[in-house]
Amino acid sequence: MAESEISRERSRLGADLIGEFAPVEILHPPGTFALTPASRIGLEAIARNAHLLSGTGLDWGSGTGCLAIVAAKLPAVTRVVGLEIKPANVAMARENARHNAVHHKTLFLHADSYRPFSPGDAGELNTLRGAVDFILANPPSSEGDDGFEFRRVVMRGAGEFLKPGGVTFLNVSLQYGAARVEQIARECPEFHCEDVLASTGWVPFDLARPDLLDCLELYARCERAGGPEYSFPSGDSPGKWMNAQVALERFRVNGESPLTKWQTLLFRRKSP
Repeated sequence: MAESEISRERSRLGADLIGEFAPVEILHPPGTFALTPASRIGLEAIARNAHLLSGTGLDWGSGTGCLAIVAAKLPAVTRVVGLEIKPANVAMARENARHNAVHHKTLFLHADSYRPFSPGDAGELNTLRGAVDFILANPPSSEGDDGFEFRRVVMRGAGEFLKPGGVTFLNVSLQYGAARVEQIARECPEFHCEDVLASTGWVPFDLARPDLLDCLELYARCERAGGPEYSFPSGDSPGKWMNAQVALERFRVNGESPLTKWQTLLFRRKSP
């Protein structure tokens, strides 16, 4: 069985990660998006749930193209359109599609969310309104809010593009808490959250990474401002949870990173 290998400038995705759709090689030189643990769980979700994916898809925030390219490997998928805000990522996603021989099934557009910058690309995307079978999304943490806003943006836009019965594979790590997922259901009542498609076990929310420490500090500020609490397991009390403020204080005292799970959730658009 082929093994996945992750390095600084390329990731080789083997059968241990994407099963029969291996191998796939994703190039991500400096200045472009490199795969993360969240990317890996999104790839695993696609490989394990290929029966849910067919026809035309969108990849929101496609980075260097890993999710779109693996989805395009599925025989039942005819086309995947990637939406990505960084030009360097768009260029590399196109190169990766050629490198993995799925360029004829993929299109990567320079876009801010569902809004392409080029009028021609905007027209291309507009033809897909109400005609998309699936959406893939591994959003980063958003800034200037509770870190969850990009996931709300994905789901609001999904209602404009997905056919009835269409699905969204949305990466939502466990620390965001059930309240934010339930908020999506209230804001987008045409969708139902059906299942966890893929999940890691408990892994460190590694606060040695400056970006994740910034996230935890943001979470704590949001809690202090009255927002819904975030959820981390309390290591000294099985079955108990602690919020972001407690997790941050523990880190400051003893350097201990809290735990979380990287997960992909299934949202399905309800049929009329």
